[in-house]
Amino acid sequence: MAQKTAHFDPNKKGLTMNIFISILLIGMAGVIFCQNWQMEKFRKGVVFYRYYAKLQECRAVYAKEESASLRELIEQLGYDIERLGNGDTTQKVLTDADYWAIYDRMQIRKARLKVADEELEEAERIYNMSN
Repeated sequence: MAQKTAHFDPNKKGLTMNIFISILLIGMAGVIFCQNWQMEKFRKGVVFYRYYAKLQECRAVYAKEESASLRELIEQLGYDIERLGNGDTTQKVLTDADYWAIYDRMQIRKARLKVADEELEEAERIYNMSN
C-alpha cells in the first residue's frame, strides 16, 4: 500500500483563485452601481439648484425693478425721494422731457422683466423635464 503524501493540488488553487476573482468582480460591479446612483443623484441636484438659482435671480430682478418703478411713480407726482426723507414735501413741476424719460425707463424695465420671465420659464422647463 502506497502511503499518501501531502502534496500541492493545482486544482484546489484554481478554485480558490476563481472564487477570489468572482468576489472582486461582484465588489467592483457593486461599486460601479453605487457610483452610478450617486452621479444620477448629483445630476438631479444640479438641475434643481440651477432652477432654484434662476428663481432667486428672477425674484431679485423683480424686487429691484419694483423699487425703481415705485421711486419713479413718486417722481411722477413731483416729489423727490431724498427731500421726502428729510421731511420736505414740496412738489416740483415736471417737464414733458422728464415724463418721456420716465416712460423710456419704464419700457426698459418691462423688457428686463420679460427677459427674466423667459429665462425662468426655460429653467422651469429643464427642471420639469429632468423629473
